[in-house]
Amino acid sequence: MASFPEEPLNLSAADGFGYFPADINQTLHDGKYTIVRKLGWGPRSSTWLVKSEGDEDEPYAAAKVFTVSTSKGVETSLLPILQNELDPVEVSFAGIEDSFWEESVHGKHMCFVNPEYGLPLSGLFTVVTVLEALEELHQEKVMHSGIKLENLAFWPADVEDELEEHLAESPTCKAEIIDGLPTVRSQPLANYEVRWDDPMRDVTDWLLELVGYGHVQVPPYAPEGEHDYNSAPETLLGNPTCGLSTDVWMLGCLAFELVTGTKLFTSTGTPSEQLGEIRDVLQDTIPDAWQGDPNVQALQDPNTSVESLEERLRRVLNKCEATEMSAFLRKCLVINPAARQSARDLRDDDWLKFASQKCSCYYEVPRDVSRL
Repeated sequence: MASFPEEPLNLSAADGFGYFPADINQTLHDGKYTIVRKLGWGPRSSTWLVKSEGDEDEPYAAAKVFTVSTSKGVETSLLPILQNELDPVEVSFAGIEDSFWEESVHGKHMCFVNPEYGLPLSGLFTVVTVLEALEELHQEKVMHSGIKLENLAFWPADVEDELEEHLAESPTCKAEIIDGLPTVRSQPLANYEVRWDDPMRDVTDWLLELVGYGHVQVPPYAPEGEHDYNSAPETLLGNPTCGLSTDVWMLGCLAFELVTGTKLFTSTGTPSEQLGEIRDVLQDTIPDAWQGDPNVQALQDPNTSVESLEERLRRVLNKCEATEMSAFLRKCLVINPAARQSARDLRDDDWLKFASQKCSCYYEVPRDVSRL
């Protein structure tokens, strides 16, 4: 049996999947949308560039098609948030333009339609952009839950005929038939070009957006069992929790990764082992209220040989830069969620204010993590 190059299209909803086996030029929603190309896929959905019939002003959009196994839950929990709670949020890609059901050999799929977006970001300093989006979301008590590199994307150049020209210059790959199912490889839109060595005056004008609203929550917040929250300590407890401060933790992890090109926390062990690494790297204490938690009680003694946050920053930044960035990260990366600063308060941080100025003399983006 041939293997599938991307999502496992052969696995059914009973297997916990049931991906949508789409083909190029296939129509959706009773002919309203036509699939133009595949943009990407994730743990519970695939995303397709579609063209809307009869819409001459904005003909293209991104259709996210959920797996059969997750579609019912998406309809009851995620869809109301995107339709109602995100309506007043002034953040691009928050909310949806359309929703409908589509059927395949695996069953019924919930589908969302959003504006199209381009290449995911990889290794660029964009903390200010993310923080602006978080401030808007948190004002409405909406938790994003996915502050990661893969959820930062460039808005594709779509003025006048730019997108049409890009599609003509970069033809869509034809589907390959595997096990009787059409199999299409992802081709993210890549017609908005930036360079790793662009001066800061150009960086501040990049059309960059926070995307990935597939795990947003409103109160009461509750961690999703299989979702990765960048090892936020409160999600590693025997009785895990999450909230707006979890987004702030994830922002701190993202900021470290953007500047250094490496992840701050790398343990893939038990929740107790992950908590131990966090405690040792941050040289922080476990809250008293957590001492009765079984995962906290299983913690080993502190490892004083673990390299601290400041030591890791000094690998790539000079002493002054490391000190300034460390002060910012220490406001995000606090083990006790209640002690983290809010997105609104972080906007006034001295490091962010300086880093967002239009100058070309501050941080150099590490070359090995900034190529697109």
